[in-house]
Amino acid sequence: MERPSLFLAAQQLKPFIGKTIEQVSGNTKSGKEQLEGKKVLDLFSWGKHLVFQFPTFAVRIHFLLFGSFEATVQDKSVTGDYKKKARVPRLAFTFKNGHMEMYSCSVKFIESANAKAEYDFSVDLMSDAWNPVQALRNVRKKPREEIADVLLDQTIFAGLGNIIKNEILFLAKVKPTTLIGQIPLSKLKELIAWAKQFSLQFYKWRKKFVLRKNLKVHRKGICPLCGYKLLRAKTGKRQRWSYYCLVDQA
Repeated sequence: MERPSLFLAAQQLKPFIGKTIEQVSGNTKSGKEQLEGKKVLDLFSWGKHLVFQFPTFAVRIHFLLFGSFEATVQDKSVTGDYKKKARVPRLAFTFKNGHMEMYSCSVKFIESANAKAEYDFSVDLMSDAWNPVQALRNVRKKPREEIADVLLDQTIFAGLGNIIKNEILFLAKVKPTTLIGQIPLSKLKELIAWAKQFSLQFYKWRKKFVLRKNLKVHRKGICPLCGYKLLRAKTGKRQRWSYYCLVDQA
């Protein structure tokens, strides 16, 4: 899941704050047994992390590339971006007012009574503390790296995933294999602005279940501008799928 979806998830799951976990299950080996009977004091998201805060520790769920979740919150069903592929959840909670199952994710315990204070929200695209000047400075430190790789650097753009990467590169008309050092300063500033702007739009579309039909190039075949076939290729060191137009993103 990408940042806007986890931002939405944290909002949808808020009714679990103040509730006690009545039952824990899942195939994680991270000591899930200690969670049973614990009260959730806070629940927040950052990047691709969803964090449950308990009195003396926190549990960080990292949704990796294709992690997802399913939940029933006060009789309302909510879900992540991707369909679950695993039959058994990595971790699952049961509360009096609902339940939640998390799939294809990593589980980590954080020994802190205030885990939120340990996160840097200046790199979080959905945070009011997001710092575009800092992002630009950090991007320019990587002149020999491809822009597609740098956009997926979670230390600069926390939560920016492949969908946002492909869409904003198309909107800014930049080829994903272009080196940072080859991109004019004005274009880098435009890309960083798109990263924030598109994340906010992504959130609005995802909230209304209309995200996919509004995407221009991600998992598409034809360029919406020129009508030519889009190139689909694994790019950069990360080898993530890129969808781009050789005409409009030359």
